[in-house]
Amino acid sequence: MIKRVFIVMLLSTPIYGCVAGQSVGIDYDADPMVVAPSDSTPVQVTVTDQRPFVESGDKPPYYVGKYRAGFGNPWDVTTEDRKPLADIMAADVSEELEALGFTLSEAGRGLAITINDWNFDGWQNGHLWYDIEIVLSDTDGAQLYSGNVKDDVGITGTLGGIKGGVERDIPIIYRDAIQKIVRKNSELITALSQ
Repeated sequence: MIKRVFIVMLLSTPIYGCVAGQSVGIDYDADPMVVAPSDSTPVQVTVTDQRPFVESGDKPPYYVGKYRAGFGNPWDVTTEDRKPLADIMAADVSEELEALGFTLSEAGRGLAITINDWNFDGWQNGHLWYDIEIVLSDTDGAQLYSGNVKDDVGITGTLGGIKGGVERDIPIIYRDAIQKIVRKNSELITALSQ
């Protein structure tokens, strides 16, 4: 019996591998597409991470999800270099706005983005879900736009397990989320352009 358990464990290792101390790259390069009128008001971007498990201190701000090893035990996955997700998203939304022709300024309209959820759970296969709130206010604090983007996307693992699927799919899912916040959000673009 012990020999049989050992063989099962040995066969499981190549499929799931060691997953401790893992990170995943979130890389975004905005495509230039100038649409903003030259006289549009500058924008100030802030991103706040209000994921309950981050606010409680259970997870750090650079946590993005978890892998599960051979017996289902979870291992946290972080951003590369353990940079907070909110900081990454703020930089990428800013890059997207500039690519669309908008000007960034600390004295401009306020584009407040709140990460209510961003997480993934993966074993052989998995899924990533997110919920992001968007509010645009004028320089006096009056709300010009509010909206929300959310999704729950399946991730298919590779022969080696979920890690290959995550590394392949998360940059694509993240890019789509950033574009849903700005580029694909016609109501926000209209509000920003007025």
